Order: sequence, then structure tokens, then C-alpha cells
Amino acid sequence: MRFWNSFIKTVLVVIGLALLMPQQGNAIPAFARKFGVKCYTCHTIPPALNKNGYMFKRLGYRMPPDEMDGTKPAPKVSALDKDIKFSLTNSLAMILQGSVTDDKNIAETGTTPATATATTSSFNLDEAALFIAGAVPESGFSYFGHYELYQDGGSGLEQGFGVYTGGRANSSYFIKGGEEHMQEGEGTRAAMFYNLFPDPAYTLTNVDPIGFSLDQHPVGVDFGYTWASNYFKNIFAVSAKVTNGLNADGSEILNGSTKNSKDVWVDADYWFGPDGGVTAIYYHGSKDQVQNPGADNEFTYRPTFYRAGAFGNYLFFDKLDLLGGYIHSRDDWRWDQTSPMSYYSADTYRGEVDYYLKTGTVLMARLDRGTAKIAPQPDMHTRAWGVGAEHALTDMGNVVVRATYNQEHDGDPLALLGATDKLFKLDFRFMW
Repeated sequence: MRFWNSFIKTVLVVIGLALLMPQQGNAIPAFARKFGVKCYTCHTIPPALNKNGYMFKRLGYRMPPDEMDGTKPAPKVSALDKDIKFSLTNSLAMILQGSVTDDKNIAETGTTPATATATTSSFNLDEAALFIAGAVPESGFSYFGHYELYQDGGSGLEQGFGVYTGGRANSSYFIKGGEEHMQEGEGTRAAMFYNLFPDPAYTLTNVDPIGFSLDQHPVGVDFGYTWASNYFKNIFAVSAKVTNGLNADGSEILNGSTKNSKDVWVDADYWFGPDGGVTAIYYHGSKDQVQNPGADNEFTYRPTFYRAGAFGNYLFFDKLDLLGGYIHSRDDWRWDQTSPMSYYSADTYRGEVDYYLKTGTVLMARLDRGTAKIAPQPDMHTRAWGVGAEHALTDMGNVVVRATYNQEHDGDPLALLGATDKLFKLDFRFMW
């Protein structure tokens, strides 16, 4: 009964917000304002990028040229969009997201299913964020800043970096420096963190026992090269990042630290066909680990960790998008200060089906499964699945309502315990 009460309340709130929504001419994101296009030029539905949006980012927030047919040299990156004058309103953007949720968490104790259950229903302000981004006219320089005004009860700089992009539209290179997300916007669509669901796939966000996850935004330097065929039918791109990595608590190292070694991330992408692609990623890093904190047997050591994965998607008939992926993990692990080094290993898989009923309306379903262990303990299994629908309330695609149901069962390879979370969420996203 509680679920349906929350659902009815949410529907009434969304209808009211839609009636009060400003007209589309006054509510378009910064890049769409700048180029006079709809959000679908670069997104299937925001924030999921299509091939054109991926190329837009690789060119330093410059629109890929239409005339690249091979009959003459492709334009230089610095010459792209040279006739578009700088405007502050075309460089600033804001995102607001609110939701109502019904969340049920069931914990397990030992080998017996637990009776401990927590259920909450609430209205939420999920996020309020400010962005500033753009390209400096007639140069290879561009910039990006992302400040969270509110998210998870806090605020602060999420990303901030400068970019130099050189070469031509069909053969370009870039270097970035600053604080940026490891995987956001990188890779083809199956490897992107932010897609049609409210949260990234479990395969990408899984946090290991030493507190490492690909969902981080460290300080570092990013290098990349991009090649494109005529009319951008095929795109091949590689990227490599060298970053400070993580603190002992799993947070990003933003200032100086005693950790001198750097973490390395490598990505290779190939886009083909109407909007399909494959991605391979590799990560190697290390961090300080505080074991048994606060106990008499507390000790520290520095484990290394590895991630290797492959992802792919293909869009059939401009409507049916099939996505899949896999990541293998292997991390050092030590039970106590005198025991030999053991290891944590995991294999996670993801699959997703997105069906676009029409422009701005999509049905989606996804499944993630994982197996993890810390030798010599037995395997623990995790499964997560979700279904949902998303619809844009404006022709521009900048105002979106979404309903999703996700269920996740996590197996803890350290404590050998599990928990199941069932979450219904109806959210409303406004992008100016």
C-alpha cells in the first residue's frame, strides 16, 4: 500500500511540474543554445551520448563538420565553429533533479535469511549542479567545470579541467589536465557511466573490499588520439590517464600525499555502423589500506589492483539498442600483518536492452551479475536488475521524467553476508 501511495503522490507532483514548466525556447542546455540544435544531436536521451556527441567531446566541445567527405582536407580543430561568438549563457548550464522513492532493504545474517528489514518512502532533491564549458574561438583550447551545489547532502567541485585539442577533424589529439571522472563520457555507450538509468550499472560501480571503484574523479593528466573516416562513419580513439589515485578511505587524492606512485587508466574505442561500438579498458593502481581500523591488530599496507574489461553495443533500426560488457578485477589482500599476500578477484557482467519508441521516449531493461572471492573463502554472488521508462517533456529533450525499478542482491566476499535492496524511483530532471 505504501508503494502505491508514493506512486500516486509522485504522479500528481510530476503533472504539476510539467504544467508549470517554461516553454522549450527558454529552457535548452548550453551547447544546444550555442549551436541552435536539439539535445538529440549529441544524445539518444540525455545524458547518454550518441556517436556525434562522443565526437563533439573528443574535438574539445566543437561540432563535427558536415562537409568531411574526403574530397578536400578536413578542417583544422582550431577552425571549427570559428564564426560562433562567445556568449556567457552559451557556456553556463544547470541541472536540477528531484525524485520520490520507495526503498526496501533486507539484510542477511549468517546462513539464515534475515528478518531485519528497513523500508523508507521519501521525496528527494537528488542533485543541483552548475556547469561551465566551451571552446575558446579560433584556438585549440577548451574548458570544463562541474560544481555540485547539492548532492547526497554535500557540495563541492566535481570536475574542473582544461583541454588543448590539435590536428584536424578527422585526425586529432588532445591533452587534459585537472580533476575529471575516470569513465564518464569515455568509451562507447555500453561503457559509459551515465546512461538512461538513474545510477550507473553495477558492473561499472562495484566497490571492492579495499575501497576502490571506477566511480571516482581524481586529479591527473589525460592524453588521447582520435581518427575518423569520411562523414564519421567509423571512429577509432585511444585515451590514457595518469592520476594521483585514491586515499586510504577510497576518496580521491586532490592534494599532496605520501603515495608517490601513479594510477594508470587506458581506453580504446571503435564506433561503427549507425551508432554501435566496442570499448576495451585497463586500469592499474595502488592505494594505502588501513586494515582492522581501531582494533588492537590494526595495520597498514599498500595493495595494487587491476581492472580489465570489454564492452559493446549495437543500435538496430535506430530503435533497439543492445548493450553488454565484462570487467575482471584482481586486487592484493592481506588478512593480517604476518600472513602472506592473498588476493580479491571478481568477474562482473552486464547486459541491457533499450527500445526507443520514438524520439525522446525509451523503454529499458538491464541485468548485472558478479562473482567475487577473497582466497581461500568461497565465492559470493551479486545480481542486479532493473526496468524503466523515460520520456522527454519538451521537443528539445532537456526536461525528462523517468520511472525505474531496481533490485540488487549484494554478496560481501569479506564478511560472507548479503543484502537485498528493492528501489522504485520516479524522478524529474530539468536541464537549462
